Amino acid sequence: MSEDQRNPSSPADPLGLGPAWSALAEHSNDFVGLMDERGVALFMNRSVRDAPGEAVEGKLLEEFLSPERAKQIREMIAQTRRTGRISVNDRLRVITLDGRERWFVEKCVPLQTGDGHELFMLVRTETTDVLRAEAALRASENRYLVLFESHPDAVLVYDPTSLRFLAVNSAAANLYGWSREELLTLSYADLHPEEDSPELLDLIAAISREPERQRQRLCRQKKRGGEVFRSEVIDNPIELDGRRVRIAAHRDVTERERLENQLRHAQKMEAIGMFAGGVAHDFNNLLGIIAGFTEAARESLRPGSEAAEDLANVLEASARGGELTKKLLVFSRKELFRFEQLDLSVVTREFSAMLTRIVGEDVTLAVEAPAEALPVLADRTQLEQIILNLATNARQAMPNGGKLRISTCELVVDAAYIAQHPWASPGHVAELCVMDSGVGMDASTLARSFEPFFTTKRDGTGLGLAVVHGIVKQHSGAIGVESVSGQGTTVRVQFPLATTRAPQVTLPPRRAASRGTERLLVAEDEPLLRLSAERSLSRLGYRVISTGDGEEAVDAFERTPDDFDLVVLDVVMPRLGGREALDRMRSRRPNLKVLFVTGYAPESTGISEALTDPELDLLRKPFTSSELAERVRAVLERR
Repeated sequence: MSEDQRNPSSPADPLGLGPAWSALAEHSNDFVGLMDERGVALFMNRSVRDAPGEAVEGKLLEEFLSPERAKQIREMIAQTRRTGRISVNDRLRVITLDGRERWFVEKCVPLQTGDGHELFMLVRTETTDVLRAEAALRASENRYLVLFESHPDAVLVYDPTSLRFLAVNSAAANLYGWSREELLTLSYADLHPEEDSPELLDLIAAISREPERQRQRLCRQKKRGGEVFRSEVIDNPIELDGRRVRIAAHRDVTERERLENQLRHAQKMEAIGMFAGGVAHDFNNLLGIIAGFTEAARESLRPGSEAAEDLANVLEASARGGELTKKLLVFSRKELFRFEQLDLSVVTREFSAMLTRIVGEDVTLAVEAPAEALPVLADRTQLEQIILNLATNARQAMPNGGKLRISTCELVVDAAYIAQHPWASPGHVAELCVMDSGVGMDASTLARSFEPFFTTKRDGTGLGLAVVHGIVKQHSGAIGVESVSGQGTTVRVQFPLATTRAPQVTLPPRRAASRGTERLLVAEDEPLLRLSAERSLSRLGYRVISTGDGEEAVDAFERTPDDFDLVVLDVVMPRLGGREALDRMRSRRPNLKVLFVTGYAPESTGISEALTDPELDLLRKPFTSSELAERVRAVLERR
């Protein structure tokens, strides 16, 4: 993994998680900051630093905060690292540049990137208004009423023993759906689901032990109609008419927690994807070594001998391993696709014709793909793979038969749609919908449905939906799954409607392997794979110079730049990658022929645009010695 892949690529999206992070950071009413374990700021929104407008990303806390604030934050980070839990400072006082006093509750939340780095999210919620309301309540009843009534959060004054409400503002009536008069006949017990009653008993006991302490909690509450939501409560003791009571500000944080959960899910999927892509890349190299040396050993044996047949089986097994790594690369969005403009409805109708053999006679298959064109930029094979995987999953969810419906349609995804389907992306889309009447999934299974190798089936691989997820994301699409145990499953896949035709990645046709005498320069950082390539090409008569990375390749080339007929370059190498090495070589010889080798897709290796150059070619790992020889010969003979 390169340094650029490890580190956040954008100050606005430091984890590379797209809309989830942006929505959470930009639309939050709180101040949000993100730091690593060294105290280096990766992102901060609004005015969380001392100097307004100052760029802070990449700086230590001490470089843009006062020593006192930097020390406070470092102490919170240290406590979070020590306990592994969220640390809270519920009484943070800040003096602004214009001399105003502001109060906050500050939380330090531990996060972890896919490659094991610790990050810390700092969330500050302002409590100035609540504290001012308390002061106003003590000072003047009239002034208290103004602040109490104008507060944007639901504010409730209650008896700490009985939990009955003594006063509520209009915001509380709006939030819970009862009138103010009705709320004054209720208590906290009426706002909490019955199953959460033990939490209320714990609250009463805690207030009794420490009556003067401010309390902040997250809890479930219910509205008049029974709707349950998540509420954040900041609760303080006050004195009212000589009586010790408590005043609490309530805020509906259901949407905020949804975004946080979406962020955590995206972070988990990104980490799994990075891991899967890394494993697939390394495994591709190993398969290439196995295939190369096995093929060389097989050629030295008598055709038809038992040993030759054994090695043929090894080659077949390595090819099957290559198919497995291909699935992992699809999930991690590092597979090579060939995009073209296709009609989603046409592809669905044509491919669905073969599904009757898969779903069986006990499943009723209905395909609804309208005649109106639904143009998308996509890889046809991968679209068919999506339909096949979803249909197979649906069939397995209906062991006793049922109904399978596959449909396509055009949609405009707007804010109202996203409110109901938070996984969707806004815009004009073409949707593929696969609905079954099978056993469905419970909430815990649904939450893990896209994880690779997670399956509830005895003989399942757990790669079906994971592969679909990877294909959809590499097509800039969105996917959502809706399911209830015992009531079937619906999968919706959405692609942006195409407006222009995408350039296609084309590779020259394969030719029969033949011998040659040309001089070749090979750069590959995996030693055994480099040795296999060198030996196989040398056996065919080529004069091969092999190097371990781009820097070595450039040095070897510059010693005799006119002697090499072709350079074979691994795209991702330490010190200097293949594309950069080629640029330096072509500064001496502009027409130098090249064959790129990679285990990743062009989009993930930085050579996607370069492959539109007809003079460039690409060989994907794992490959056999014969495939390497064929491609080398094809590139050499190109005019």
